[in-house]
Amino acid sequence: MSSRSRLAAAALGATAAAAPTVAVAGYIVRPGDTLSAIAARHGTTVSALAAANQIGDPDRIRIGQLLTIPDTAAGLPGYTVGTPDVEPYTVQRGDHLAAIARRFGVDLVTLARTNGMAVQAPLRYGTSVKIPGRLPRMNALLTRIAGQQGVDARLVRALAWMESGWQQNAVSPTGAIGIMQVEPYTGDWISRYLSPRPLDLNVAEDNVIAGCMLLRHLLSIHGGDAQAALAAYYQGDASIARHGLYSDTLRYRSVITSLMRQE
Repeated sequence: MSSRSRLAAAALGATAAAAPTVAVAGYIVRPGDTLSAIAARHGTTVSALAAANQIGDPDRIRIGQLLTIPDTAAGLPGYTVGTPDVEPYTVQRGDHLAAIARRFGVDLVTLARTNGMAVQAPLRYGTSVKIPGRLPRMNALLTRIAGQQGVDARLVRALAWMESGWQQNAVSPTGAIGIMQVEPYTGDWISRYLSPRPLDLNVAEDNVIAGCMLLRHLLSIHGGDAQAALAAYYQGDASIARHGLYSDTLRYRSVITSLMRQE
């Protein structure tokens, strides 16, 4: 993984108010960014953003810099597992829960639980079924694959939120792809050495599998030290060996640790 090249959760809006500021997300400065544009994009102010990042001159930010995005609200909007996020669907003739799950790309058990019914329950034509929205679906996907790969699900969920805001269509300026923001060359390496089959980073499930496999590998070579593994995921072990930990890397780990505490 290349250092300071990831797309952090840029779409995680913050609200400006008079209450004390807390850090809820990170954002990697991209070419053409200005502090005022970043503040507007996240619903905060230039002064709050500058204060949160100890920036003396708002006109001086650098490409690749990791900014802390301040928010006055407690917790991350949408990050809490129980946050409602559903889409209504009207049952058609011949529908059954498994078919609807396949149609929307939803885990069948998650769909059944969302609607308080058994997976084999008959559906009545014209009634409404609640389809879990993006956040519940991604939460279920991340949790399931983390369990399959033997990685702490809280760590995976927080890392994925920091990297992409749980968005599969996220692409970094250097080409890192998807929910887990995996570089294509890293994905090729994972497919070759860690995975029993080729992985397609453009497919959400494969993207999460690749990220979890990489994280598990990093945890293994660092003796289970999550902080060291996170640093390697963000900056890369080779870069750390040459330059030590960047300040951005330290803040990256800090934000993810904070996210884990919010669950």
